[in-house]
Amino acid sequence: MDLKDIPDRWKRFNPEKPPYKYWPGRTRTQTLTWSFGALAGFGVLGFILYELSGRAAAANEDKVKEYARTHMTREQATMIKFQQEAWDRMAAQQRRKALGLPAAAHGSVEMKDPFDE
Repeated sequence: MDLKDIPDRWKRFNPEKPPYKYWPGRTRTQTLTWSFGALAGFGVLGFILYELSGRAAAANEDKVKEYARTHMTREQATMIKFQQEAWDRMAAQQRRKALGLPAAAHGSVEMKDPFDE
């Protein structure tokens, strides 16, 4: 039965079995049950995919480290080390600024003999 075929369709409306387009004749309880079931099922599927992708990334991490160690030149390693140190310095400066602390005091440039007392 199609809704267009009913002359006054709202007089014949049954709230227990609304005129759904797909899977007609189902009740609201069935719709609610299937909706929550689908939500739970897709949630479990998403969690499983998340766990599998995390394990795959952890397994590949050692391979990538070994590949980088064997195929990286000294210059590249040095540049990466300097870049990491620069990021660390900038992060420390921003932390000090966010905490309202003064900038780190510069050390003395005077040369001192450590054995001269």
